[in-house]
Amino acid sequence: METFSLMCSRSDHLNDTPFDFSERHSIFINAPSDVILNCVRHYRLGDDTLFRPALYLRSLPARLMRRPLPALDLDDFTLLLADHQRLVYGLKGAFWETDYGLLRFNTPTEFLGDRDASVATLILSFRISSVTESRTYLVTRTDILCPTRRIRRLFLPYWLLIRPVSGLLRRRMLSQIKARSEQSV
Repeated sequence: METFSLMCSRSDHLNDTPFDFSERHSIFINAPSDVILNCVRHYRLGDDTLFRPALYLRSLPARLMRRPLPALDLDDFTLLLADHQRLVYGLKGAFWETDYGLLRFNTPTEFLGDRDASVATLILSFRISSVTESRTYLVTRTDILCPTRRIRRLFLPYWLLIRPVSGLLRRRMLSQIKARSEQSV
């Protein structure tokens, strides 16, 4: 199978990352790396027909409390790194809150310099590696760092609820990026 996911937490003895939660998905794509990364850069969550129903379910608590829920897309993330093999984005917030409790940053330096211990840090990365001249391997990871036990306790129920849907959407995203990339060559 070309895609798969993995969940781990800091309490796992086999986990050697500093992150509290991680999810990983991958796919083989018959296209060059620059085409693939360009498709990643231009992907929008709304491109997936399943995203709107998923967002509607995610927004039910806010709707019941008559609170606005901001739309969430890649534009809300801070671009931390972009090179010929990787795109790395960051997002900080209280994701378990109805409005995500997002913090906004204009630069990677602002993002990396922020030490707010009342929010979780989410790192979304895309990494490519060439398998052959015409085949490339794309891996996406979502890593979450919770700076305190309290934030971990707040984030855990949210992670357990959102992770299956997030994983499904991420696999669908990879399939769409594959289709777009392969159509471009």
